[in-house]
Amino acid sequence: MSQPDLTDLDLFAGGFPHEVFRELRRQGPVFWHEPTEHTPDGDGFWSVVSHAETLAVMVDAETYSSETGGRRPYGGTILPDLPSAGQMLNMMDDPRHARIRRLVSKGFTPRMIQRLEVDLRRWAGALLEIAIEKGTTDFVTEVATELPLMAICLLLGVPDADRHQLAEWVDYTFDFRGRNAFESTDEAAAAGASMLAYGTELIAAKRAAPLADDLLSVVAHAELADEEPSRLTDGELQSFFALLFAAGADTTRGATAGGVHALAERPDEYRRLRDDRTLLATAVEESVRWMSPSAYNRRTVTAPATLAGHRVEPGQKVAFWEASANRDEAVFADPFRFDVGRDPNPHLGFGHGAHHCLGASLARLELGVILDELLDRAESVELAGPPEWTRSNKHNGLRHLPLRLSPVTNVG
Repeated sequence: MSQPDLTDLDLFAGGFPHEVFRELRRQGPVFWHEPTEHTPDGDGFWSVVSHAETLAVMVDAETYSSETGGRRPYGGTILPDLPSAGQMLNMMDDPRHARIRRLVSKGFTPRMIQRLEVDLRRWAGALLEIAIEKGTTDFVTEVATELPLMAICLLLGVPDADRHQLAEWVDYTFDFRGRNAFESTDEAAAAGASMLAYGTELIAAKRAAPLADDLLSVVAHAELADEEPSRLTDGELQSFFALLFAAGADTTRGATAGGVHALAERPDEYRRLRDDRTLLATAVEESVRWMSPSAYNRRTVTAPATLAGHRVEPGQKVAFWEASANRDEAVFADPFRFDVGRDPNPHLGFGHGAHHCLGASLARLELGVILDELLDRAESVELAGPPEWTRSNKHNGLRHLPLRLSPVTNVG
C-alpha cells in the first residue's frame, strides 16, 4: 500500500476512511507523513494510528506540547500552526492550562450539568415528536443539531434566538466545503470575525451584570485567590466561549448522529437497547467510540524522544488519530462491530490526561437523553436515504441523515 494522503479531504468526504487506517495499523503504529500539496504549512508530520501510542502522546505533555516546540514559533492542536496556540484552553500547556482549567471548572460543575436534564428531556421529546409525526426526517438538522445548540445556549447564557446564527459561523470551522483544511476564505474570515464580535459583546455584558447562574457568567466572575491574575482576562474568556460553544454544538451532534446512524443500520442492536435500558450508558460510550467526532489532534515535540522505535525531534508535528485508535484490534474485540453493550470500552473519544474533555459529562447526558427519548417513541429506525458526511479530516460528522421513524404502537 502506498502512503495515503491523510491531508487530502476528498479521502474523508464519505466519512472516516477506516479501511485505510486499518491497513496503516497493520504496517505499524507510527509513520512519517511526507508533505503533499494539501498539507498545511508544507510540513511533514508523524502520524500515530494505534491506541497505545496515541495514549502515550496524550499523557506525555512535557514531550508533546499543545502549544509549540523546538524553534517553531506557533503550534496548536490542528496541523497548521496557529498564532492562537497558548491562548485557547485546548492549546495550552501547564501551568497556564491548569490555572485556566481551575477557573473554568468553577462553573462547570456536576450540579450545573444535571440541572439541565429536565429541559433536555422536554426539548428532545418535542423534537422527536415532530420528527416522528413527519415519518421521514433529517435527523441531523432536525434533532442532533438542535438539542446540543439549545443546551449550550442555556448553559452559557446565550439567547436561544441567536443559536442558528452562531452555529452557521461555527460550521465554517468544522466543514471544509470546497477548500483545503483550515484554508482561509473571505467567508470563513467573516464568520470568525462575527463570532469574535459576538463573544466580545456577550462577555462585556456578563462582566457588567451581577453574577448569574449560567456558566459564562460564573466563569467571568470567578476568582482564584492563589493565582495571578486571579480572574480570566477578556481574551481568555473570549477563547473559552468560542471553544466551548463550538465543541458543545458540533461534537455532541456528531456523536449523536453517528450513534443513531449505526443503530438504523443494525435493527437488532436497536431492539436490544429498547428491551434493556440498562445498556444505555454503554450505548452512549459506544456511540462516541464508533463516531470519534474529533478524528485527530496534534502536538509538537519539545525534546528528542523515541516513539514506537522512531526518533522524534523538537519542533516536529505529531498527529494522533483517535478515530483510528478507537478501532484498534489490539484493544477492542471485534472493533468494527457496533455493540451497545460493549464493556470495557477504553475509547479515547473524550481525550485523556490533562486535556480530558471538559464537557464530557454534558455530552454523555445529552446523548443519553436523546437515545432514551427516541427509544420511548420509535418502534424502529430505518435509513430513508444515503447519509451525507462532512468533508473534514479533523471533525468526523454528518451533514444529513434521512431516517424513517416508526412510532411505538400501544397494544391494549
